[in-house]
Amino acid sequence: MQRSKLRGLAIISIAIFIGGIVFIALGIGVLNKATHVSGTAAQDYLNNKTSSSSGIKSTIKSTIANTVIDAFTPYIQTLTHVTKGLMASIGAFFCLVGVGICVLGTGLFRTKYLAWILTIVLMFVAIIIDVVGLGFVGGSLPSSSEKGIMSVKLANALIGILIAHLFANAFIIYYLTRKTTASIFRT
Repeated sequence: MQRSKLRGLAIISIAIFIGGIVFIALGIGVLNKATHVSGTAAQDYLNNKTSSSSGIKSTIKSTIANTVIDAFTPYIQTLTHVTKGLMASIGAFFCLVGVGICVLGTGLFRTKYLAWILTIVLMFVAIIIDVVGLGFVGGSLPSSSEKGIMSVKLANALIGILIAHLFANAFIIYYLTRKTTASIFRT
């Protein structure tokens, strides 16, 4: 009986550890994207949009547009630097959370009481985040006549992932709070 409890606990611990690795990979990906954000990308995009037409009217429009773009260049560059800093901060945060989750999975595998408590608390927090995420993704679905924030395929995929994550977290809480499993951590 005790072996089957430890086997289930090992599976949960490994799943949590893999989740931590996913967070680390996500953080590295965001950090990588942050290094590739260019201060002139927005300016180049706007210049290409205004210089594609021909004719006198379009030349006047592109001259006015270029003047406006040149006037806003310092603001665009500042916004780019702020965006780059935010992306780097988010990436670093994801990496730190991933390392913490890996440590938590290892502690759970070693049947540490503190890891058990933290896992239960974090699973409740994750359930709340999943519910909020479902509300956000469901609210961003486009209606039949409007264009939404994201495509319907992406929204449906996110909804599926959030529901699966919600059920997985609920199962982990259920499994860890059963008397027989909880007694392993209290010894």
